Amino acid sequence: MTDNGIDHLGAMRALVRVVELGSLSAAARELKVATSTIARKVTALEALLGVSLLHRSTHHIALTEAGNLYHARAVSMIADLDDTLRVVTELDAAPSGPLKLTAPVAFGRRYLAPLVAPFLERYPGIQLDLRLTDNHNDMVSGGFDLDIHEGENYLDNLIVQPISRNDSILCAAPSYLAQRGRPSCPADLAQHNCLRYLHPEGDSRWHLTDGKRMESVLPHGNLQSDHSELLLEATCAGLGIAEFEIWLIRDLLVGGTLEAVLPGYHLKNELTGRQIYMAYLPNRRFSTKVRVLREFLAERLKGIGEM
Repeated sequence: MTDNGIDHLGAMRALVRVVELGSLSAAARELKVATSTIARKVTALEALLGVSLLHRSTHHIALTEAGNLYHARAVSMIADLDDTLRVVTELDAAPSGPLKLTAPVAFGRRYLAPLVAPFLERYPGIQLDLRLTDNHNDMVSGGFDLDIHEGENYLDNLIVQPISRNDSILCAAPSYLAQRGRPSCPADLAQHNCLRYLHPEGDSRWHLTDGKRMESVLPHGNLQSDHSELLLEATCAGLGIAEFEIWLIRDLLVGGTLEAVLPGYHLKNELTGRQIYMAYLPNRRFSTKVRVLREFLAERLKGIGEM
């Protein structure tokens, strides 16, 4: 990629490293060349484009307006090129190398933990890095290859693959319902001890619909927490009524430890959304190791969030 004798790609890479490391000298040290070489590459790039890309001072470098635009496009182009080169070299090779995945804590403990060993037994050349958090990770800055999450809040600039519908219900232990009675409509919840999940981006109300009208209830009770598994343990112990996604309580419903409350109503939760997704950056779409992980998880997690 040469223009008028200039290695445009090399100059592009040099500029990106200068911006990311904050100085010409730092980029030169990383690339193992003289600082003057980096300076010449950037100057030649500016001459080719006919604009200044950097504001330079003795101790500080900043992008110009044109530089900001060029840098953003350059980062994307380099990532796409590197991904293409990686895909081509992987064509005839077994999936290998580091693979970084992030998922919510409870979901990871319950569903991903049992799948780690069989996945790595099938693909022994992969080094899996699994990060569990209930706070959304930035995939670019975190270097993540795949993100499993609920809801539609974080889908911008990502390619998404639905795993399952994500149904939520209210439930309680049979012992609690036997003592306090079973609500027949959302208004009855005002007479019950309701356990509330807290999230900084979540709605504190429960939104229930019978298919005809939506009713919103502000739950009141003697326990609230930002940890779903803590609330689940308290609910199983008979403390009150709580909202959970099906994937978290399926076995407890089947085994009779928990019972659905207001089963004729569906819950709408903007935070957890309508689907459970796998999401990845566009420059990972041809990666063999990402593809085999997506296929492996899709096969084993299909329908886990559905009634």
